[in-house]
Amino acid sequence: MSSSRLLFSPIRVGTMNLQHRVVMGPMTRSRSPGEVANDLNAEHYAQRATPGGLLITEGTTSSVTGIGYDHVPALLTEEQAKGWKKATDAVHAKGGYIYAQLWHVGRVSHSRFQPNNKPPVSASDVPLEGKETPRPLTEEEIKFIVSEYRVSAQRAREANFDGVEIHGAHGYLIDQFLQTSSNKRTDRYGGSIPNRARFLIEVIEAVLSELPSNRVAIRLSPYFNGQGTSDENPNALFSYVLERLASYKLSYISLTEPVWGSWKQGPPHSQSKLNEFRQLIKAPTALLVTGGYTTETAEQALQEKRAELIGFGRPFITNPDLVERLKNGWELAPYMDFKKFYGGGREQYNDWPTYEEAKKNQVEQAGAGASHL
Repeated sequence: MSSSRLLFSPIRVGTMNLQHRVVMGPMTRSRSPGEVANDLNAEHYAQRATPGGLLITEGTTSSVTGIGYDHVPALLTEEQAKGWKKATDAVHAKGGYIYAQLWHVGRVSHSRFQPNNKPPVSASDVPLEGKETPRPLTEEEIKFIVSEYRVSAQRAREANFDGVEIHGAHGYLIDQFLQTSSNKRTDRYGGSIPNRARFLIEVIEAVLSELPSNRVAIRLSPYFNGQGTSDENPNALFSYVLERLASYKLSYISLTEPVWGSWKQGPPHSQSKLNEFRQLIKAPTALLVTGGYTTETAEQALQEKRAELIGFGRPFITNPDLVERLKNGWELAPYMDFKKFYGGGREQYNDWPTYEEAKKNQVEQAGAGASHL
């Protein structure tokens, strides 16, 4: 049994009475053909649900120009909301909570995903390496995308999500507006930090017109420099953003570790650059950090008050019972075949056994082998 205490202790976050601090982070898996969540997705989230545990969905398209990958779910239509309700019902049946991550990929998209095969959209016409040159959004188009986020929030309510997480990180559209490397605008959405943060604030307020603040969260990634986005002064930028967000009293703010989040080992989490922003995130808003955490480093972060919640991503892929494995110190099943990470069916998606199931299978196999001796 692990000696961890805080990681498996209860906490009130937003409207949720969480029974532990382990959060399943959002992971694209590309198993929703036609952009509609389905029974397979519902099974996947239900397998990973725990009483009083929080799951965050894969990135869920919140705009007709926002899709960037095949077979990702969306949340704009009644049909899409009904599809997602299968998952929320399944998670709630196990006593869990689930947030929808609202997502617009911006310039990471491709013209084949866009209406009338137009170029993908972004803050400016700065291309991501290896991608098409995006077209800068007009102010009217920005207003329309903001209105789509409002619709997605409405659909999230209809689908009975416990809340939504706005994806403002990892070099996607909101991040493209925030950071100087991708935002070269000279209008009211470019130049100064307040101008570059304007789109994010407008999205937040549109979502808040449909949902109370204690059901709304946001993900940011200071210093992450993902997908070609970086800023001349990230401390000033994200300090401003977090100070603005404080007034909304959101459910939680999620920050991605800048090095671990890039799948590269870096300095200990205790020396993370994210610690610069800790004092800006205060109750009732919780801080969720994600990226390379283990049971031990997660517990240390909680004990040192560097966060209230710890996100785990890839370990949840192969360990549907990850919370129990962490709590009991049981061995984790590794993820070996990244070719099947995206797309496909149930294989390497919903066919991973729990620890107890794996043990039982081993015993049965051993018994079958012995019977042939």
